[in-house]
Amino acid sequence: AKDAGLTSRESKRSFCPVSETPQPHSDGPVAAIVVTYESESVIERCLAALRAAAPCRGIAIRVVDNASTDASAALAERALGAGAVSRLARNGGFAAGVNAGLQGVDAPWVAVLNPDTIVPAGALDRLADVLERHPRGGLVGPRVRDPRGRPERSVGLFPTMSRELVHAWLLDHLGWEGRWAPFPRATAAVDWVSGCAWLLRAEAVRKVGPLDEEYFMYVEDVDYCRRLHDAGWTVLATPEVEVVHALGVGSDATDLIPADGGAALVRYYAKFHPEVPPERIRTLLARGWRLRRAWRRVRAGLGDRKSAAVARRYELALEAIARP
Repeated sequence: AKDAGLTSRESKRSFCPVSETPQPHSDGPVAAIVVTYESESVIERCLAALRAAAPCRGIAIRVVDNASTDASAALAERALGAGAVSRLARNGGFAAGVNAGLQGVDAPWVAVLNPDTIVPAGALDRLADVLERHPRGGLVGPRVRDPRGRPERSVGLFPTMSRELVHAWLLDHLGWEGRWAPFPRATAAVDWVSGCAWLLRAEAVRKVGPLDEEYFMYVEDVDYCRRLHDAGWTVLATPEVEVVHALGVGSDATDLIPADGGAALVRYYAKFHPEVPPERIRTLLARGWRLRRAWRRVRAGLGDRKSAAVARRYELALEAIARP
């Protein structure tokens, strides 16, 4: 197994207290990429916290704005300077934004963060320490919590037809193995971690290449972790660092995005499981989404306003899956 003994081969991590004068690491700074779209309500808090995220190594922050119509880019420019903000002409999706941010980066570590994340002081230094301890670690994700402190599901299993069947029929709520996996109690290798907060080894990025821009939003993180695995790198999750994520707040347009990424999983299967006929996965997804839409409509009828919006997103997903 790759990186065997992950939990026992722990060395003393180097940590530079924020209260002391930071001493630069010889391995270089962290490049942080934040992709925004209609994110004016959260971007200032994200950037303010990010400034202190790597006091030992140093940090270079770059915001890539996906053609927002609000003040996202302007607020980022006010915080960082115009040279640190890239304004894209169109919204090509999350992967396209990350790829634009990766252009010209020569730092050894690359953080990819959603604008609705709050990264604690020193957190990116500690994540880099984890990757230093695991030379084949290409990516590490922290534990993710919501603003109330509740853990967010951020570690998953690679899709298979049996796991998708469990997910489609809500059997994962009964403990069956579906899309998600429990977060490890100590740093460990996993299949994939949520793209809301990553730290990447730049060497691995150079080997694996950019994110797949054919995914507009969702599943691109699963895809990239799969490609890292296939190239011989390890994907790690660590409870040593926790990041706050206001899920769904990073863009005011989230309610317009199809639930579960719409047809994104069909693309994933076409790439990694070409033996599965596209219509088979479309049929399986559609059945699960109809069930979820019905469940959300019932909850909405009982007064859950959030469920009404989620039900609408499942309608959008069903429309997307119906397209050839």
